[in-house]
Amino acid sequence: MKRTQIYIDEDTFEYLKRESKVKGITISEVIRESIKDRKLKGTEKILNALDAVAGLWKNRKLDPEQYIRRLRKDRGL
Repeated sequence: MKRTQIYIDEDTFEYLKRESKVKGITISEVIRESIKDRKLKGTEKILNALDAVAGLWKNRKLDPEQYIRRLRKDRGL
């Protein structure tokens, strides 16, 4: 674990103090939990997006080589 220092406004500090008392954990742990939750939500968004598009092309008959040649035909590649 790495140590860091941050500056926060008084309102945020008071909020963190209240949360730490309610949960019975340190302010540092409240901050770590919040960051972890935010990271997980970002991961969930990505996974949901992948689920939404998974299988979209499963019924398409596509020759990748022909497709790429068509895309590049104006470049002479």
